[in-house]
Amino acid sequence: MKSSILVSLLSLTLFSTIASADLGLPKDPNNNCVAKSEMQAIASNFRQFANLANADYCYDGSQTSHLIASIMFMRQTAFTPVMNPSPDELFSGRFASSWYNYFIGRINKLEIVNSCPKGVVAYVYSFGGKTMYACHLALTDAFSSLDRASVFMHEARHIDGFPHVTCSKGPRQGLQGACDTRIADGGSYGVTVETYAQLGKYAVDLHPALRAYAKSAAVIYADEAFENPVRIQRQENLLMLSANLDFHLMNISANSIRQLGRAPASGHIVKRAQHLTFFPDDKNLKAEYIFARNEGTITQSPGDAFTEYNEQTPAQRAEFVDFHSGTQWNARVYKTYARMTCDPTSASTTDLKFPAGTEAAGMLYPNGYDRGQYTAHLSMKDGSMFEIGCKSRRAFMEPSNLKFEQKFKRMYKVASTIYALSFDGQVYRIDGGRTSLVPLNFSVSEIAPQQLFDFYEN
Repeated sequence: MKSSILVSLLSLTLFSTIASADLGLPKDPNNNCVAKSEMQAIASNFRQFANLANADYCYDGSQTSHLIASIMFMRQTAFTPVMNPSPDELFSGRFASSWYNYFIGRINKLEIVNSCPKGVVAYVYSFGGKTMYACHLALTDAFSSLDRASVFMHEARHIDGFPHVTCSKGPRQGLQGACDTRIADGGSYGVTVETYAQLGKYAVDLHPALRAYAKSAAVIYADEAFENPVRIQRQENLLMLSANLDFHLMNISANSIRQLGRAPASGHIVKRAQHLTFFPDDKNLKAEYIFARNEGTITQSPGDAFTEYNEQTPAQRAEFVDFHSGTQWNARVYKTYARMTCDPTSASTTDLKFPAGTEAAGMLYPNGYDRGQYTAHLSMKDGSMFEIGCKSRRAFMEPSNLKFEQKFKRMYKVASTIYALSFDGQVYRIDGGRTSLVPLNFSVSEIAPQQLFDFYEN
């Protein structure tokens, strides 16, 4: 029965493209190949690969190649001998022993499906059978073996039962099969959180940028995929990028600032859930994920909007101003209009033209960056502001009732205080209607909220 199919929704997740060279996998002496002995071990569990087990197998970018690369990631990624649970609900360790053994205990066939509905990554039938159906979208360079391993574990957990429920609240409200009730139940989204958290905290020899990516991904699912809120110990911070390209982190509760790493270039930081993405000022450079502690880079596209941007000419990129990423809507902001996507199940868009003579300056978040909210604020270069977003999956824009003492380039509410960046590189604190300058010994080009999590930091 169609209703018995349990799916993972691509439109709700934040997968990335990561080159195989970045995965940190143990390498065969042959370049980018899987040794014959490994292929024979894989074929003993998945007979569909028996015809490939008579020699070394070299990755060729095919769908089969992506499947094998993901299996190898599960087989060969090593973890520290001791993996202590987190003091909150982020990591229990209940699935920490051997991902591959867990997976082959429930799945013995991987079937490629090229006609999946929009947004479907993979699925299993909830009753009977040990086949996982992998959709075309999951078997391209739009996914990494790290992400596919998490999907594989997620789907294997469905074999044990644990169906999803329709979200009644939160960022995924109204989306069928997009939530679990509570993380303590250990359902499929619980497994997703566990696998990413384990990679972020305990994986051995994993590329630092992949580790940082996994840490954020675990929290994204924990925050968005459960009816009952997941308990996570976290700290609210303000990330600042100086004009000299140094990252500084302001601890809001301690009122302290410490320097982190360096940015590769000047540019605009855009929040995509817990991830930081970056649009360089140099329009010859591509948009990508960015990490603040010198973790390096990952070859990837953070999503369709970024892929679209990276395929444009520098002249076309110069028209782009900002991007808003919500769970169920997004906005590509250009100088004279905003391209709105209000339906996560559809590729349709709506263009909202700005009033004549005005030009967009950027998105502002005086109420905080919240992926579950359907509205945000847009500032214009003349100082005017608009509320922009989606209502009942229809795009809208109307004058904002908010008024501030001056024009601001960026604005975020962090904890209970609003922090704003002026066009001349000064950071202001807005609290209870009072605006005060934050004393700094450096000029700031960008700000963004960033949370730190006790499990990862300690």
